[in-house]
Amino acid sequence: MDFILPPLLYNQKKELRKVGFEIEYSGITLKQCAAIVIKLFGGKICKENIYCIDIKDTVLGDFSIYIDSKFLREFEDKIAPLLDNESKNIENILLSISEAFIPYEIVTPPIPFDKLHFIEELKNSLKKSGALGTKASFLFAFGLHINIEVPSFKSEDLLDILRSFLVLYEWIKERDKIDLTRKLTWFIDPFEIEYIQKVIDLNYKPTLKEFSQDYIFYNPTRNRALDLLPLLAYIDKDIKSKLPNEKINPRPTFHYRLPNSRIDEDNWSIAKEFNYWSLIEHLAFKKDILYKICKDYQEFLDSPFWFITSNWIGKIDNIIKTKFKEFY
Repeated sequence: MDFILPPLLYNQKKELRKVGFEIEYSGITLKQCAAIVIKLFGGKICKENIYCIDIKDTVLGDFSIYIDSKFLREFEDKIAPLLDNESKNIENILLSISEAFIPYEIVTPPIPFDKLHFIEELKNSLKKSGALGTKASFLFAFGLHINIEVPSFKSEDLLDILRSFLVLYEWIKERDKIDLTRKLTWFIDPFEIEYIQKVIDLNYKPTLKEFSQDYIFYNPTRNRALDLLPLLAYIDKDIKSKLPNEKINPRPTFHYRLPNSRIDEDNWSIAKEFNYWSLIEHLAFKKDILYKICKDYQEFLDSPFWFITSNWIGKIDNIIKTKFKEFY
């Protein structure tokens, strides 16, 4: 499957936009994954322990590969150096237990739109080496996170992209067959209906500051299928201090967390998941279509049957078939 690019290819500096990926997986070790990265893209290991490997100077930039557990990484950094050799067996025990349900994660550098084929090469090499995705075990809730650079910092553009995500959310979730294990975790919580109704109301025309304040009031957490906190913290440096319990790394990107990581499945591709995001942006900049859908969604959410999401999914399905055929 080919990548379908968003309608706006450049950022506000007139540079080609970039996108970073976080791929969760199991089945192969950190060292095996690092060897694959270096074989494909060059580079050298600059940091290595049993929980994390950092690779620098590849043709794409810097990669990090680690066990996706804050506790285990902090254990290595702060506690493990204090242990004697016998006590270090605790590390191996923790590592063995964690591998049953905590994924490895590979974090790519920001990749320009014209080099996105490299991420499929990486995915294919990981699959051939035995990497496993979320459906390999009922304990796995592995995701693919897409960190796509924003095309604009204008409040109206950010608002319409969020609106587009909200009206397409149920359709994408159904079409992409989001795994039940991931639905039952808190990692991809949906937005509350009160916030959805506020945002899709076409009378809602916030300034950028108002947009940020409303977002963190209703969503003081990273655990959203579309996490805007890194972006808002990049725009407003005070955001981090307002949410001291959240780990926020400011960056000029949308943090799209909804997709499964199905890295071991033959019919799965990262392009497919990227294209769902691209559809969101295409709809966002077709203002007449977006605003009509927002009005319809507001009516749907106000109706007694708002909980029958299949009705809304069917309506969106017909729109995508007719208005955005390339994404169907």
